[in-house]
Amino acid sequence: MGLRELFLDYYGDLVAALPAFTWALIIFTTFVFLGWFIARIAEKRLSKRKQEAIIRVFLVNFIKWVFYLMGFIAAMDILGMGGLLGGIVAGASISAIIVGFAFKDIAENFVSGVILAFSSPFRTGDIIELNNFRGRVTRIHLRMTHIRTSDGRDVMLPNASIVKNPLTNFTRDGLMRYQFTFGVDTPTDVGKVRTMIMEYFTKQAGVLQNPAPSVTVYELGDYSVGVRVAFWVDLFREKKKDRIELAEPILSRVMDGVKELLVENDINMPGKIVELKNYDNLDPIAVKSVQ
Repeated sequence: MGLRELFLDYYGDLVAALPAFTWALIIFTTFVFLGWFIARIAEKRLSKRKQEAIIRVFLVNFIKWVFYLMGFIAAMDILGMGGLLGGIVAGASISAIIVGFAFKDIAENFVSGVILAFSSPFRTGDIIELNNFRGRVTRIHLRMTHIRTSDGRDVMLPNASIVKNPLTNFTRDGLMRYQFTFGVDTPTDVGKVRTMIMEYFTKQAGVLQNPAPSVTVYELGDYSVGVRVAFWVDLFREKKKDRIELAEPILSRVMDGVKELLVENDINMPGKIVELKNYDNLDPIAVKSVQ
């Protein structure tokens, strides 16, 4: 067969396949357009519902790729390449297994990101703590979560570690309880101390009355009575700087105020009692009394 006959043979096959190729291209383009159009509508509706960015990105991309895949399968079927497509799918499955073992950690973090997207244990702006890292969530990606700590550090938490380990969300409902302890000497009227502190709380901005504060005795020591003070704050009512710091400035102000209250009312804080014993009786111990 000469070159001219070979060219005419391939040209004839190309002309014969041109209608099928045209239809395959039209079908594939139609599915691509539908995927883009429907994904755009879904993105707008999800934005109106104030969904997390990670959920919007995942759903939008999922819709797009479903339509792209459907269009590709339909186009291959029109071209009569269904068998080739099956081989490609089988090869891709084997390759996916190999790649999955090679990039196990990346795949694990990606799947964990999908889980976080729909379980929503926290949102952008929440204060979370995981593995001794505490900060505000600034961005949630499919592979990792970005938090910013109070000292200005940007920490990337792998999503797999978030799913596997206990996580604390300080701003889920906005309520946060703080407590601190102090001691008074044994003769002190604890009821008087409780009344003073509870009255003090009624005048403190940022301290909630419901749930109510509490002043309780938690320990009876050898030379002191332990008092525990607890109160609640609403993190959503505070300024942004207080919310980042989890209202710790309020805790500092309350502790300082209670200390000043005890001093003003002559409430004695306990002094540590040290007992000295001289079993040998060799040298006298000088004792000086300070009035």
